[in-house]
Amino acid sequence: MARIAYLMMLTVMVVGAFMMVEQGEAFTCGTSQQERTKALCDPFHRGEVQDPSAECCSALKAFREMAKTREERRELCRCVQERANRNRAGVPGPEGRIPKIDALPGKCGLPFIYSADRKFDCNTVN
Repeated sequence: MARIAYLMMLTVMVVGAFMMVEQGEAFTCGTSQQERTKALCDPFHRGEVQDPSAECCSALKAFREMAKTREERRELCRCVQERANRNRAGVPGPEGRIPKIDALPGKCGLPFIYSADRKFDCNTVN
């Protein structure tokens, strides 16, 4: 009987630890992958090149794959909107960047799932 109780307790602990790891991997803004994607894709966003590099597209794909659930994809959308709408010295304003940011998934062969435009409602992302 004690052995069964021990095995049940061990099972609960393993399942609990697994759930904690899964929750800890949730999508968050400001990750190193987001910064890498931004750095690799900035030449396209700024209009310095006509097409994004293969490295940019690979980074974008990896960044988007981090958002596995509907809520994480919505957070990704909000994150992109926040970053796109910041004014930074030497970088075109949001009105210049947003069309390029929105065109990037198509240029990289990825589906369009959100817009960087603040008028787009991220709560509609599936």
